[in-house]
Amino acid sequence: MKIALMTNNYKPIMGGVPISIERLARGLEDMGHQVTIFAPTYQEQQQEENVFRYATCMKHFIGGIVLPNPFDRRIEKEFRKQEYDVIHVHHPMLIGRTAVYLSRKYHIPLVFTYHTRYEQYLSYVGAVKLMENRASREKGIGVGACAGILHLIKDKLMPAYLHTFLKYCDFVFAPTAGIQEYLKQVCGLSPEKLGVLPTGIEKANFQVTDQEKRQVRESLGAEECPLFLTVSRMSHEKNVEFLIESLRLLKYSHGKDFRMAFVGDGPDRKTYEADCRKAGLEENVIFTGIVPNEEIPPYFAAADAFLFASKTETQGIVILEALAGASPVIAVKASGVSDLVTPKCGILTREDPEAFAESTADFIDRRMGRSGMEENALKTAQQYREEAVAFRAVHYYNKVIAGKAAHQETVSTRARLGQ
Repeated sequence: MKIALMTNNYKPIMGGVPISIERLARGLEDMGHQVTIFAPTYQEQQQEENVFRYATCMKHFIGGIVLPNPFDRRIEKEFRKQEYDVIHVHHPMLIGRTAVYLSRKYHIPLVFTYHTRYEQYLSYVGAVKLMENRASREKGIGVGACAGILHLIKDKLMPAYLHTFLKYCDFVFAPTAGIQEYLKQVCGLSPEKLGVLPTGIEKANFQVTDQEKRQVRESLGAEECPLFLTVSRMSHEKNVEFLIESLRLLKYSHGKDFRMAFVGDGPDRKTYEADCRKAGLEENVIFTGIVPNEEIPPYFAAADAFLFASKTETQGIVILEALAGASPVIAVKASGVSDLVTPKCGILTREDPEAFAESTADFIDRRMGRSGMEENALKTAQQYREEAVAFRAVHYYNKVIAGKAAHQETVSTRARLGQ
């Protein structure tokens, strides 16, 4: 089978969508399928086989990502070199529209993965502040008007656009059962058009040695105290401020000693480092910056628990990676998280720093009861191995291809009969 994977962002950018695409492509190729990834150009990119880089409009857009140019004529030229069986697009906008065009023109099935709750994400990316600053500088528009514009985009325009885009898709993947239900109830998709396809977990996440775990704990000064971890983009939409406040309460209200590693980078990292110093957490918290993907598994396996507060996830890939490291998860209850974290392998709390701190303190106190959670975390992760996810994707691809062929045959028959 020949598969075109299309995306607005990819490596060297680190994030959920690039990781998901890379692992899906690798799993499909291991099964013998031919995959081409259509991705935008980056200054720091490395040459990769079967990755076609199309043009970029802006090298520095929002939060360090690029603004791709989906109108690059080389996309269709490259696309026509292969007779693809299916197009799998990972964004509804920009390259999403190009995917729709190619699907309709060449009569190739189009599938889409709903990675991001766009209407929620807009609430966290600082769009209100950006509009307010620009309005006051250029036109003097008030705060209320700016917020109103954002809410119009978030509550009206984005859902309307998504609803229209989904009509052109032959099949839609949800990363979790909860998001699948959301797409049925809110977006009106029929169950026949929906399936669950999570991001696969690499084999390396299951193969960490005890020595590697010890080295991580030593490097973070956590030989004699609990070690907590989060792996995240250091930006507002990931709710990092919430974690910092919860850690402050854990230390000063509950009297707990611990180490917390924030792995990742982003536009707000320096702000968070300053917040930790103000909160008196400089001896407890370490900001590691970006850690290469191949070096992250030991961090998950070394942690006593993985802490997570983001509410914009459709599926927390890092949650699955933590579970693969037998690390229980303590997280804010939200869509995309609740599907993965159960009482057997973690703790879900409401979005209240005191409740989160209390749950974390309780986790520290019950050392003897953690082994069961660790075992269940590993069992949960086994269901999401990279090869298992690729196998599931092929099953859905074949279903969509067969359905498209049957539909086209029906149309041709009716045309011959003059109906």
